[in-house]
Amino acid sequence: MNRLFQILLLGVGLTLFALILGESDLDALSRSLGRIGVTGFAAVLLVFALYFAADALSWHVTLLTAPLTARWAWIMLRVRLIGEVYNNITPTASLGGEPIKALILKTEHNIALSASGASLVIAKTTSMMTLVLFVLPGFYFLSLNAEIAERYTGALSLSLVGLVVIVTLFFLTQWLRLSSRITVLLGGEGSAGRLARFVAGVESVDRAFIEFYGAHPARLFASVAFASLNWALGALELYVILHVVGEPVSFAQAWGIECVVQLVRTATFFIPAGLGTQDGAMYLLTNLLTGNPVAGVAGAVVRRIRDLSWISVGLLVVAFSAAASLGPQDNS
Repeated sequence: MNRLFQILLLGVGLTLFALILGESDLDALSRSLGRIGVTGFAAVLLVFALYFAADALSWHVTLLTAPLTARWAWIMLRVRLIGEVYNNITPTASLGGEPIKALILKTEHNIALSASGASLVIAKTTSMMTLVLFVLPGFYFLSLNAEIAERYTGALSLSLVGLVVIVTLFFLTQWLRLSSRITVLLGGEGSAGRLARFVAGVESVDRAFIEFYGAHPARLFASVAFASLNWALGALELYVILHVVGEPVSFAQAWGIECVVQLVRTATFFIPAGLGTQDGAMYLLTNLLTGNPVAGVAGAVVRRIRDLSWISVGLLVVAFSAAASLGPQDNS
């Protein structure tokens, strides 16, 4: 039933994306996409690669058992890429790749699941915290447009308040060790068997949270810095995309559009790859800022093509990893 629901959500996303395309002038869209060229698309992929690397580094520094070396930076980037493939090609919204990342680190590098699980949650926390910091100037940039200021100030402000509340609760859950407290309360401290092992596992993850936040401020600062760079590179990528499709905007405008796109994607995390929803946000905001409805659709299509290209790279990494894990076969 759960898988059926996820497939249904994927269908909803595809339908929304199709409706956006259906509302567009396809001839004008084709002309916009034709302006990109190999060099333009290569520039988009380069910026996205930097964006992806910043995200992987933001996660890397939160994993205390992973040395801060170039070799381990590559390992974390590779694992992050494999997880992204599962996030995008399986009907599990944006959550399917997280267990895969932890499992790879466990089986290939002997990283405890409690350590990798805690690092994934901490990295998500710093990402959400820095999203708030990213959104604040973005909303200011958008408010400089009179129509957006008049029609959407309330909705933008409400979404920002909601994001702050969610991030605060997410952090307090870790800092106050609420997961282990609730688990013990429901299961009882004297529980035996599987439940007792589950309680012990939750408590281990909670201890990892406290250790990281209390004893590793430099790593926390580095995670925040890389996560902030990640968001800024997302805005830069959109800036490059809109330029190569022939609808240049200022970097401030691209920043404002990107912050709304990311808010929408966060709010609709249950839809695989934010399909249809983040594309609609880009279509609406770009149209309001430029007066050209085709520009936002072209930008959305370019990002989807970029996603497919990046997934292809990830599938190659998965294939090589599988081949390496099999090793040489003895046919004798």
